[in-house]
Amino acid sequence: MTKTLKDYFKEFEDKVAGIEGNKGLWPGVNLRYHICKSFSLIKRFIQTQPLENQRDLWVTIINLLNDSKAFNNEEKEEIRGELLESVSIELEDLNKYMIRLQLHTQKTTTVKGNAKKANKPDAKFNWQGTQAQLVYLIEQLYKQGFLSPISQAEKHRLTAQHFTVKGESLNPRNLAKAKQSYLNNKGGKPKRGEEIEQIVSAAKKQNPRQP
Repeated sequence: MTKTLKDYFKEFEDKVAGIEGNKGLWPGVNLRYHICKSFSLIKRFIQTQPLENQRDLWVTIINLLNDSKAFNNEEKEEIRGELLESVSIELEDLNKYMIRLQLHTQKTTTVKGNAKKANKPDAKFNWQGTQAQLVYLIEQLYKQGFLSPISQAEKHRLTAQHFTVKGESLNPRNLAKAKQSYLNNKGGKPKRGEEIEQIVSAAKKQNPRQP
């Protein structure tokens, strides 16, 4: 049968009472030594329990010590006070440790979460305009020298790899069709193409290194 905390405390109380009853048979008996030695069994029991249970166990011991009738003289009352103080220290140390552990866990989880997001292969920029506007933006960035020249097919492949449009995945073939569609428009631009040009031009002016 597995012993509980109350079983350990009952044995402890019996020993405290036994020391008092045999005081005359044990000349010079040191109550503090024997009581504290017996109480150390309770401490070891609590310290072997899961961390999440230890706080409640220490609080229970405080209540049991306060309610115990075994501390029935002035010397024992003094020892009870010392035991309560030692339990309070244990409880305070446990609380500090749990706080540090929680902060460490949160920090580790956040770092891992950020690393996972950063390395997530499907993490993409979500463009809120149309496919044609996105293609036109990319073309303007290449035209103004912000991106190194590559083939048209590669442009569409990389755009599909790194962007979505309103949450939807892109296909390089459809991007090519979108480009051809706006080229067929009057002026060869998609809707709001002038705004895209203005944005890219403004960025170019802020970067004098651009050709």
